[in-house]
Amino acid sequence: MNIILPALTLGLIGAGIGTLLSLANKVFYVETSELQQRIRAVLPGANCGACGYPGCDGLAEAISKGSASINSCPVGGESTTREIASILGVEAPPLQETKLALLCSGTKDKAIRKFDYIGIKDCNIRSIIWGGDISCPYGCLGGGTCVESCPFSALSMGEDGLPIIDHLKCKTCGVCVQVCPRHLFVLVPKNTKIIVGCSAKELTGRDTRKVCNAGCIKCGMCARVCPVGAIKMENNWPTIDQDKCIACGACVEKCPVHVMQLIV
Repeated sequence: MNIILPALTLGLIGAGIGTLLSLANKVFYVETSELQQRIRAVLPGANCGACGYPGCDGLAEAISKGSASINSCPVGGESTTREIASILGVEAPPLQETKLALLCSGTKDKAIRKFDYIGIKDCNIRSIIWGGDISCPYGCLGGGTCVESCPFSALSMGEDGLPIIDHLKCKTCGVCVQVCPRHLFVLVPKNTKIIVGCSAKELTGRDTRKVCNAGCIKCGMCARVCPVGAIKMENNWPTIDQDKCIACGACVEKCPVHVMQLIV
């Protein structure tokens, strides 16, 4: 009896909770419209939240009610947008394809550190401890928050302390763009060939040298060696005309701090 009575009690409690949950499901059930269901069926089902809604169900509901645009899903891309447009009987808007880029070249042997950090591998926590352990206020902290948050396992931490992008896996959902406390990830147009792998625009060349050995020093060498005039110095920063760029790599080769990166 000492065993049977508690077992029966737990069984009755479990049955009661199950009944209550079943009743709650019926009472609070919200019927989805046929339109919402059709839209949800063509969404990729990643539930990454990059659209700004709580998963694909939330986006499908918003699109069906007209409160979200039909091209709100960056993961589904152009094909999903066209399918939704067909369902709604509207014309699909033009979609610019993008790819992910990291605007930092400060590897662990190049970024000058203020102190040795030993603690939780999270960039947000790392950044609030005296502004981070690296001297550059614009550099990658190397905590791997982007890696942990990527819903497609497209990011990994390299041995040099910087994230590595697997462009075959990347869906350009933008989650890493949102979670990086230093805002080092950007979505650039698909035709981008060369980027400046640095975010220290506000620092002078001399100040950049003090905090990182792989930061843009604003020397203008990239602009001088470009054979087609695709690079110009604007506000003391290299600006690249991707339509003119022929991806010859001259700027990559001649950059004294190696921040010009070929991402073709």
